[in-house]
Amino acid sequence: MAMPMASLFYLILAGFLLPAAHSLTCSSQKFANRTFAHCEDLPHLDAFIHWTYDSKNSSLSLAFLAPPPRPGGWVAWAVNPTATGMAGAQALLVGGSGAAPSVRTFNISSYSSVVPSPELSFPVWDVAAESTGGRFTIYAKLKVPAKATSLNQVWQVGPAVDPSGGLTVHEFKPANLNARGVLEFVKSKKRDASPAPRAHGGASPAPAPAPAVVGRENGTATAAPGPDKGGAAGIRSRNLGSVLGLFLFVWGIIVF
Repeated sequence: MAMPMASLFYLILAGFLLPAAHSLTCSSQKFANRTFAHCEDLPHLDAFIHWTYDSKNSSLSLAFLAPPPRPGGWVAWAVNPTATGMAGAQALLVGGSGAAPSVRTFNISSYSSVVPSPELSFPVWDVAAESTGGRFTIYAKLKVPAKATSLNQVWQVGPAVDPSGGLTVHEFKPANLNARGVLEFVKSKKRDASPAPRAHGGASPAPAPAPAVVGRENGTATAAPGPDKGGAAGIRSRNLGSVLGLFLFVWGIIVF
């Protein structure tokens, strides 16, 4: 009986350890001198987004986090005002292996034209970046139309940035091809981030609105003076106590 019980023990232990190993979620991430009202664990490429919507000036403050596929790679977050894919997207990108990462802006008119552009189709400001724990973080504030409630977002990661600043193309795996979605920034049903207050507390959930597009306003992305010296928190092993207790309990059954 010892062998079957030992096997059962290891299966139960693995069930507790796996959630602990993957317990990094947006709600566990903190930033130096920055808070956001909402956050979401994005479904692909181990990416996260935090945001606060300011209805007074129709602006969105955000932090986007993702790891490059290898050191020296790049990550990007984009708004697509006209479609749901990368073509037509207005992108913020950070990459390379420099000590002080900086954000570049890209107006991706087509899949064959991915070159930096000083102007996007909407104003962007307070742009900054940092690299912590193998992840890049992009900070930005952007203008959205007054009546918009959501936007089409696209994100991506790539393996390398060459010395001249050119980007090595990303992989075409399902995770890369499906890295897109709708960010509902008004009356969002997404999980709130702590400790920032809820932007829409107490209201009854509204039906998910249709994707609204960011308007074609002229604007220039200007980099912030420098990134904050902070970053996303690491993995919090919240199940450690439960695992240790279970270990002692089951081990006692096996031994005795």
